[in-house]
Amino acid sequence: KIKIICSGKVSSGFSIVRNLAIGADVCNAARAMLFALGCVQALKCNTNRCPTGITTQDKELQKGLDVDSKAVRVFQYHNDTTRTAVEIMGAIGVKNNASLQPYHVNRRINLEKTVTYDDLFPLPEAGALIKGQASADLQNHWDRSMREHKRRAAA
Repeated sequence: KIKIICSGKVSSGFSIVRNLAIGADVCNAARAMLFALGCVQALKCNTNRCPTGITTQDKELQKGLDVDSKAVRVFQYHNDTTRTAVEIMGAIGVKNNASLQPYHVNRRINLEKTVTYDDLFPLPEAGALIKGQASADLQNHWDRSMREHKRRAAA
């Protein structure tokens, strides 16, 4: 009943596969799409003075955003990124993103050692968080979020 949407550092086919493997249902790629549009990170998004015309209402600055050419760039970037994700899933041997699991992804620890995401981030048993039986670290995060949820619901 809950869908997990990940965002942040989603800019490649691998980052999509990694996030889906550790439980995301959907990936957002805002910054990567802004780069595809031509963002130069002038850090003026909130000033209405974006030099590339992306985040402005100023008619003169908007002329810097050629929608027809940028639409092609964004489409190609999105197409190539999702194609790469599908190719990686094929190399792993899964037929769809629902089949991805944390053990499909490795993380290099140092030059001699890699470890699977399954080992790095073990999943708790079903119902363990609600019963208070998860690992101490995970249980503390859960309990804190539940206290915050109850506090906000009461306000």
